Amino acid sequence: MSDCVIAFAFHLAVFHKSRIFRDKFSKMESNKESPSRRPKHFVNDPNKIVIESLRGLCLSYPSLRFIEKEKIVYRADIDDIRKKQVTLISGGGAGHEPAHVAFVGPNLLSAAVSGNIFASPSTSQILAAIRRVQSPHGTLLIVKNYTGDCLNFGLAAEKAKAEGIKVEIVIVGDDVGVGRQQSGLVGRRGLAGTIFVHKIAGAMAAKRASLKEVKNAALLVAENIGTIGVTFDRCTIPGTTKSSFLPDDEIELGMGIHGEPGFQKISLPPSSELVQKMLDTIINTNDEDRSFLDINPEKDKIALLVNNLGGISALELGVVLNDAFNYLVKKNFYVRRVYVGHYMTSLNMPGVSLSILKLPKNLDVVPLLDIKAETPGWVNHSKVDISNLDVSLDEKVSFKEKEEDLFVVNVNSQLFESTIKAACNALIQAEPEITKYDTIVGDGDCGLTLKYGATDILKALEEKQIMTNDLSGGLMKISNILERGGTIGFLYCLFIGAISNSLRYFVAAKIEDNDNKKDQILVDGKCIGASLKSALSTLQNYTPARKGDRTMMDVIIPFITSFTDILFSTNDDNTMIAFKDAIEAARIGAESTKGMKPKLGRSTYIANNIIKEAQVPDPGAWAAYVILNGIYDHLSE
Repeated sequence: MSDCVIAFAFHLAVFHKSRIFRDKFSKMESNKESPSRRPKHFVNDPNKIVIESLRGLCLSYPSLRFIEKEKIVYRADIDDIRKKQVTLISGGGAGHEPAHVAFVGPNLLSAAVSGNIFASPSTSQILAAIRRVQSPHGTLLIVKNYTGDCLNFGLAAEKAKAEGIKVEIVIVGDDVGVGRQQSGLVGRRGLAGTIFVHKIAGAMAAKRASLKEVKNAALLVAENIGTIGVTFDRCTIPGTTKSSFLPDDEIELGMGIHGEPGFQKISLPPSSELVQKMLDTIINTNDEDRSFLDINPEKDKIALLVNNLGGISALELGVVLNDAFNYLVKKNFYVRRVYVGHYMTSLNMPGVSLSILKLPKNLDVVPLLDIKAETPGWVNHSKVDISNLDVSLDEKVSFKEKEEDLFVVNVNSQLFESTIKAACNALIQAEPEITKYDTIVGDGDCGLTLKYGATDILKALEEKQIMTNDLSGGLMKISNILERGGTIGFLYCLFIGAISNSLRYFVAAKIEDNDNKKDQILVDGKCIGASLKSALSTLQNYTPARKGDRTMMDVIIPFITSFTDILFSTNDDNTMIAFKDAIEAARIGAESTKGMKPKLGRSTYIANNIIKEAQVPDPGAWAAYVILNGIYDHLSE
């Protein structure tokens, strides 16, 4: 009995049982989910979305051809290619793009067949694909282990054989999220690790290997893959009116690419902990239920694939790859290759999957992985052993601050340090509020950017990097820390740096008037006031923002104006009186930005009616007030 017949009969036998189990489990889990909400998609007609998407793919890649009736994408040069080599076909339900249609091309697939969203292509579709790309050297079908796919591909293969077509089938199940007990007779699901099988089998076929050799290589690779996924939420399906979602405080480990329930729901930990938990599920050989890979870091080398399930930013994907690589190195694994990107998605599912390929010892697959594949979906990565890379920082680019013989601007060290902490802590505590405002009238990053800056300053204080006995030197160090915090960080860097320089200038003048007796000079309110006015003038040289433009200047300008007006109105030391009135002027300035038409910054891209209706202050202005008020509250004590 052929492999195709065995696969077909096996999946037919377990189909009813697996469906009942899945439906029952899904209903149990759905009772815990958050209320549904209406999803939004780019869609004309839900019944035509797959065809329209495939048309778009082929328009962007003229090397592909499309049989619309059967939803088949195949190589434009297939008539020439099939005379020379084994042809490869894969496929499955739509919604997993770029799998599988975007992996059609040289050194990969010859054709791919798409079903509707999350639905297997029919037997007749698959048979049409086999007929179109059949080769006298043979055709190999690579199928993910899902009942519908296995049944339809298996039956199509049998019908093709009856027509005299030389065809074989390989079924891939790489999921470790579903253990042996739960999966029962159904077996492991096919996930993103299937792409390793595509690439290696495709490269072998291009090298003119026989059908038997290509199939054996595909089977060998499939047996050495483990994949685990995690998602922050369900995906939403175009055309549906409602979708269910996970609670805000939950993520799900082991969820399938069609939204099938995973094996565990947990609270979101830091990325490194989550990635470690995922990798342990793959590499832990002591877990009898989920240990599918017989892997030993002392003997085995690996390839790692980090797959975006659809809705994770490239920024976060880089974090996941970094965490995964670091943990594998820590576990003494030798990582030869890494791959990162969209390989097999679940529509817009916000999650990732990690796949580990244990590199077989009896087949050198790395050169096959390295062969360039000219397809829309495959990313041609670097052909170097990642574990051999020197990823340490190049000390040549390190910057050592110039040490100059600058005099110290004396200040009460404990008071200066505690004041810095007060300002930073006030900003950190206000971050949710600032972020909320910026989400409404900006791009949502103002609060976090300033929080990160404050956190870096506190860390520098703890590590004794800020000279708290030197007011000017300490402020210049803070200025340097804030330099990389986006536009708002640059403005604070410039302003605080200008205060530092002005303090040295005015203190130097006082030293000269006092016969160069440095130790007898203390910074007073008038010196600070003069430094603030000078720093404001410097800041205004680099930004056109003024009062009334809905920026941080709506706080800084009235604060400095009020502070210096009162300060210089008498010869008495009225610093705290001036500070109190200046804080009130700053608060009024911040409040005045509510509904104000923006003339600069990201808010200028927001419609005026939204600004007016929101009635929230400018995030940068409010943050400036928070900092000043934090300093005043502390000094008032």
